[in-house]
Amino acid sequence: MNSRIKLFLLVILCAAQFSCKNDDSTSSIDNDFIGEWLRSDFTSNFEYKLYFNQNHTGSIINQVTTQDGIISNINSIEWNITNDLLTITQDEIVTLTTYVFTPNGNLVLANFSDFEFIKQ
Repeated sequence: MNSRIKLFLLVILCAAQFSCKNDDSTSSIDNDFIGEWLRSDFTSNFEYKLYFNQNHTGSIINQVTTQDGIISNINSIEWNITNDLLTITQDEIVTLTTYVFTPNGNLVLANFSDFEFIKQ
């Protein structure tokens, strides 16, 4: 009888262990993205920023300063990471891009921009 209880507990323990999903790697990658990113070609008259929020939403802000004032455009996005690809959805337009973090921490989105993004 005692061995049956031990066997039953061992089966329950194994089932519980294998049923848990490990999201640690995804969470770590998500955390690397979260925040404000400024495109590296910014000037005092031009800024292009990406915002990645924790809930997989965000925005793209394009701001130009002219003699008449500041002109800005903001667009909401949704983002997700799957199989080493970043998916950015903006106004039902889906962009799939690879991503790389450079040694100095900049973000390269090959299919999204020719410029690196600098975390702010």
